[in-house]
Amino acid sequence: MIENKNEASKNSEKTLQALQQAKQRVANEKKKQNEKKRKAENHHKYIMGGIIVKYFPDCCRYDEGELNRILSVALQTKECQQIIFKIKAESQETTPPQSTLPNAENESEGGTE
Repeated sequence: MIENKNEASKNSEKTLQALQQAKQRVANEKKKQNEKKRKAENHHKYIMGGIIVKYFPDCCRYDEGELNRILSVALQTKECQQIIFKIKAESQETTPPQSTLPNAENESEGGTE
């Protein structure tokens, strides 16, 4: 009788330990995915910053508010709007619609920071 209780207790402890390990593996995988996503976002920001510096070398002279004003006006010009429209049209011709991409649903559900 006592042996059965001890054995049941040991099995219960093993089960709890296995559950904790599984939870830890899930948490580690989630952390890895978040880190990968963060690295990709940071890389994208770095590239975009490089593009701004390439075409607007004096951008470092201005603070964030001033750059926001400059870029918002520049992006509203007729020429800029035309090229944006043209690029969007070209990219739609060469890429499939997002609904056919795998994981498109998962990406749209995830929030951005």
